[in-house]
Amino acid sequence: MTVPTAAEAPSLAERIAAVVTSHPSVARLHGGIFGDVATYLPGRRLTGVRVGEGDEPVELGVVLLLDRPIPEVVRDLRTAVSGMCGGAAVDITVGDVALPGEPGPTDR
Repeated sequence: MTVPTAAEAPSLAERIAAVVTSHPSVARLHGGIFGDVATYLPGRRLTGVRVGEGDEPVELGVVLLLDRPIPEVVRDLRTAVSGMCGGAAVDITVGDVALPGEPGPTDR
């Protein structure tokens, strides 16, 4: 497993966010109940992705569309993100669900 350095984590978090949000069953990223699933970047905060240090897992918070079984989507996301991170563990929290085509609220 290749662990990203502190300097690599922000760009990796942005790449992870792009892959996750491009999945057709992901409505948006979600910061968790307290908004603590986030990566701090220069001048902004990327909500919904946190790249762990050392043996810590990558954490994702997502809102999923109810167009496919949730376990199937979570498995797809975990496989994709783990592959990007050299086989690192990936913890995924489904913070909410949405119906396809339904306008959703922004992350609070």
